Amino acid sequence: MEPKADTTVSERHQVYHYLVIEDPEGQCKFLLGSTTYSLGRNSTNGIALRSNTVSRQHAILLRLPIPKTSTYMFRILDGNLQGKRSTNGLFINGERRSSHILMNGDEIVFSGDTRACYQVVSHPSEVRMFGDPIAPVSDDDSADMTSFDSPSTLVHQSGNELVAYNEEVLARLASFPELNPNPILEVNMSGAITYINPAAIEQFPDLQDLGAKHPIFVNLFDAVAKLQNGSQEVTVCEIEFGGHIFEQFIHLIPGNDLVRSYIADITERRRSQEIIQYQASHDLLTGLPNRANFNDCLTTAMDQAQRTGEKLAVVFLDLDRFKLINDSLGHSSGDRLLQDVCKRLRHYLRQGDVIARWGGDEFTMMLRNVTSSEHTATISERILKAFEEPFQCSEHELYISTSVGISIYPQDGEDVETLIKNADTAMYRAKEIGRNTFQLYRSNMDESSIRKLALENSLYKALKGDELLVYYQPQVNLCAGQMVGVEALIRWQHPTRGLLQPDEFIYLAEETGLIISIGYWMLRMACAQNRAWQDAGLPKLRLGVNLSAQQFKQPDFIPTLACILAETGLEPQYLDIELTESVVMEDVQENIAKLHQIREMGISLSIDDFGTGYSSLSYLKRLPINVLKIHQSFVKDITTNPNDLAIAISIVTLAHNLNLKVIAEGVETVDQMELLRSLKCDEMQGFLFNRPIPPTELAELLVTQRCFW
Repeated sequence: MEPKADTTVSERHQVYHYLVIEDPEGQCKFLLGSTTYSLGRNSTNGIALRSNTVSRQHAILLRLPIPKTSTYMFRILDGNLQGKRSTNGLFINGERRSSHILMNGDEIVFSGDTRACYQVVSHPSEVRMFGDPIAPVSDDDSADMTSFDSPSTLVHQSGNELVAYNEEVLARLASFPELNPNPILEVNMSGAITYINPAAIEQFPDLQDLGAKHPIFVNLFDAVAKLQNGSQEVTVCEIEFGGHIFEQFIHLIPGNDLVRSYIADITERRRSQEIIQYQASHDLLTGLPNRANFNDCLTTAMDQAQRTGEKLAVVFLDLDRFKLINDSLGHSSGDRLLQDVCKRLRHYLRQGDVIARWGGDEFTMMLRNVTSSEHTATISERILKAFEEPFQCSEHELYISTSVGISIYPQDGEDVETLIKNADTAMYRAKEIGRNTFQLYRSNMDESSIRKLALENSLYKALKGDELLVYYQPQVNLCAGQMVGVEALIRWQHPTRGLLQPDEFIYLAEETGLIISIGYWMLRMACAQNRAWQDAGLPKLRLGVNLSAQQFKQPDFIPTLACILAETGLEPQYLDIELTESVVMEDVQENIAKLHQIREMGISLSIDDFGTGYSSLSYLKRLPINVLKIHQSFVKDITTNPNDLAIAISIVTLAHNLNLKVIAEGVETVDQMELLRSLKCDEMQGFLFNRPIPPTELAELLVTQRCFW
């Protein structure tokens, strides 16, 4: 409902004060009658500006009495009564103003899409909307308009006296406690309440009954005592009661023996700050301290340890093969596993120790009061013990292990960065020696890490610089004694370290992802070489090429394989793809389908290192394979170890019953060869026949058609 029009000028003439608003949602007009209006985009404002480009509380409109009259006018202020200015500011008739006495026809701009026009009229029908044509003014209308005093006329009549008066009124109204939405109260030095504003009565209904015994006064007079003894007139304190946190600005009014307290409920602000602070210092998935928080805790502990002589241990922990969990079961299962790991590790730590999530599947710990390296080793064994029992993840029972590295303060580093780096170095050493173990940091590990980094950088260059080579090891048929196939094996001709074997750099290629590029390069080179031998008129050989797990998992592996065969011209029956059991069994259903695609191309398939992986017979019969290769670990002691012999017999018997061929690897002696021949092993390879050799040397062997017995 619109307020009634003001009739304070005379009985004959009414004065109407209007504010016409234009914003993105259209135009509307407001009849101004109240003493105070707030304007802004917040819907709680007296006049809501429907635009996201204006401030929540953009301006205040104050009604001011005109001296020596019974009428009034309006002043507009930029911002709110607490002194906070708007973002865009106020522009009155094109000029930026923080405060302005409005005149009839003044245009107020709040933003690029929101403006207003202040109008004083004698009848509501005279209000003009934006875009309305200006009606001509008749002599009668002109006479009628000058028969009452408009605010603009009065301002010109009153001159400087009126301006000074209204500045005084403005200052009084703008600071008037009755208008403040926050509680304000005054007390004298005896503790008696001398004033309470309406906001204080609403916020604290029992304030008048309890008086100075109200909780809001708990710290008030202690703060006043500090003000009396110091040079400041204002101090700030906080008090918490009734589930709320209040901030008090306490002002000592000199000469009046009065204390004024401005009170603000900051509960939501404080809770928001606490949430933001928690999120900034904790991992949201596990609730553990994050990296920055851990560094702060370690810094504080090191400062204390420096004073007390205490030793600290920094533990760097990485879950082994965690990526396999994410890839096979999904990231949600991986997240649940990380949460369970966190709970279990907390249980195994002592009071005062700190655990944090460093990132991904890595955790860091700070162990206090470490007496010796042996003491740290005992704690590390307890940590490893936490992983002995399986983790239940939905319907899956998961066994996982971890690799742990440890550095000790101060012997392994006197700053946070060095301690963590050295613990990380020790952790990677634990992975290198077999995982599921811990390593204490040693200074020579840094030298190893530097060498590893240099080797890694060189490997990137090797792929582009023709430093990688393909060697070939003959595979011999045990009946005829003739070479019937070769296995392609990679070598690295390092510019300073000479010829490197695969075990010296392939692990780096797998860690960096270079194994995919290297694998395709090797496959293309070997296929091209086999075709070149055939084109030279040499006997046609089956070419065995090992595939890494990463390469086999590539979505484009099958089409890339087909392209390589097409580019090199090698017929598919002369290519044999070798895969380990562990590669095939990582995602057995999908991999079986992929293996069938390879077999349909005419390529043969071998299971390499058979007997060292899953050896799942239920899946073995479903695999579309041609060959089982006996791992050299079973061949090495086959003539002396009955267990190795029994395993070899079982593999040969199993393979032949499944109509598969058997190739024995690592044959080095005549006795081994003769025993394998007696077991009806189909083919062999090893140093007894030849080491891996360059393609030119292998071509010479083919030319001579050498029989190996």
